[in-house]
Amino acid sequence: MKKIFTILSIAAVSLVSAQELVTNPGFESWDPATDTTPAKPTGWSFVSATGVEQSTTAHTGSSSLKHIAPATGNGSTNIDIPAEANTQYSLGYWVLDNDANARGRHWVQARTAGSAANITWNNTTFQPSTYSADNPAWVFVTATSTTPATTAVLRFDFRTYGTGAGGGSIYYDDVTLVKGVLAVADIKDFDKQVQFNTVVKDQITFKLPVKSTVNIYSVEGKLISSNRVENGGSVNTQSLLKGAYIVTVDNGANKISRKVVKN
Repeated sequence: MKKIFTILSIAAVSLVSAQELVTNPGFESWDPATDTTPAKPTGWSFVSATGVEQSTTAHTGSSSLKHIAPATGNGSTNIDIPAEANTQYSLGYWVLDNDANARGRHWVQARTAGSAANITWNNTTFQPSTYSADNPAWVFVTATSTTPATTAVLRFDFRTYGTGAGGGSIYYDDVTLVKGVLAVADIKDFDKQVQFNTVVKDQITFKLPVKSTVNIYSVEGKLISSNRVENGGSVNTQSLLKGAYIVTVDNGANKISRKVVKN
């Protein structure tokens, strides 16, 4: 029987004074496939024997990372992130595992300078022994751990394993990794009250419970614009190039993130 690591299935993530460290956290940007290299999410690496695909089965936005489990062993997709030794880091992401032929987990390695050597870091929340469990809904997973001495790089890795004959699929989306504490709050009501169009042309119009700060980021995490918006207010997007962006809405107590697509 598959076990489940720490989850908050109805929680949303509120980041307080924390800088997002993950490139392309929503898997909206993909490098094209070549004759020798399959398509992969921009900024991430494809490793070992599993199918990696861009999927429209997304938690938010237009796409997610899809892993097709191998019959044996595991397949992975990872990203290397500069990090500090003896420092607390927190991660969070959404996973959809509704397939009996697959199970997955995160696996964060602490590495020395140049990411050349893996530091022993077993039995932590960043290298869990448990896996995802079948669930028809997206589930939020979070973990916090302190890096060992000599850490210079964190290798954030999604690993998917086959059960039975393999071939099952797991989806990952909306990843976050920050230095310090990932403040998790039950902001279900706030999330429901915030409404705006996620397919945009000239503007994004907001329905908000209170005046909030609206930031627009590129999928690489670069801040494009920041505005204070009232209920019913709009943000002009005429100057944005076509493509995907991350929009955050912050009321000072809670913060939500959604992906939008400029046509």
